[in-house]
Amino acid sequence: MKKMFTFLATVLISVASYAQFPAVGIIGSAVPPYDWSVDIPMQTMDGNIYAGIVTCVAGDAKFRQDGAWAINWGAATFPAGAGVQDGPNIPVPAGTYLVVFDRTTGAYNFMTDYTVTFQVDITAYLAGGTPLDPNGIRVGGNFGTNLGSVAAGAMLDWSPGDANSAMTDLGNNIWSIDVTFPVSTLQNPLLYKFVNGNWGTNEGVDPTNTIAVDSCGVDDGSGNINRTYLLLPGTVCYVWDACTACGGSNVVENVINNLTVSPNPATDVANFKFDVNNASQATIKLFDLTGKEVAAKTIAVSASNNVEMNTANLSAGSYIYKVFAGDKVATGKLIKQ
Repeated sequence: MKKMFTFLATVLISVASYAQFPAVGIIGSAVPPYDWSVDIPMQTMDGNIYAGIVTCVAGDAKFRQDGAWAINWGAATFPAGAGVQDGPNIPVPAGTYLVVFDRTTGAYNFMTDYTVTFQVDITAYLAGGTPLDPNGIRVGGNFGTNLGSVAAGAMLDWSPGDANSAMTDLGNNIWSIDVTFPVSTLQNPLLYKFVNGNWGTNEGVDPTNTIAVDSCGVDDGSGNINRTYLLLPGTVCYVWDACTACGGSNVVENVINNLTVSPNPATDVANFKFDVNNASQATIKLFDLTGKEVAAKTIAVSASNNVEMNTANLSAGSYIYKVFAGDKVATGKLIKQ
């Protein structure tokens, strides 16, 4: 599914909402503790859209506000519908779902999958004189392990020669593939790389390349560098064999090195320490797991930097941080207690 109305949590939906918004939870025989005794809180950033991940058994469920039946929503349809006050129970089959609820309209959706769009810009790669393989650009990675699939069917692990690993030429040297994953894989670590044909030429074979020295790849132990991604819906686009975002210049390399975040989990403050070269400023941004920016801070950088981010006003849960410096982006996960 696409990003609109998508809200993610990394644990069973037990994170608290912001105190200034009404509390909304899901309750019923289908959701933990699998009876009608306790609401499972859902998380919100705007007081309208509430969501979380829940593992259900076959049974019934309803949404309600402030742990009481004075305001509640139900409907007889699954996986989506429009709940109404004192409506019927929602019939829920067993499964793990990303549950999204709109308190304003009563609309709800129990979703079982999400989509990640992987893209690569091969402009600089082709400019280096390497011809494009007749089979085009492919992607290889542990997609099978993470139950990834495309419209034509399931993907295989590390098999760029498989038809389902073929990317689409969007023009302007951008290649793209939409991969769907089940909700149960959210924030699993994905290892992947872009490939010219079937292992004709692939990224990450030179240990001095930027995937190795920047913050977007890891060594597989055999000298090959694989890109890393914590699975979340959205679009991930890079320049071939670099940690540079699509469209970024790859001529003068700037580097984000030695990035650490502590404490993590954080309570009131998270300290970001990192080294930067060839950039005059850096920006740290925190995003909730819908992709909504919830905090940002920009600094003039030196060789080594220590940036304090105030997290006291964030609700408990998981966030994605991104450190921007020049055309480089380093990313990771921050947990707020």
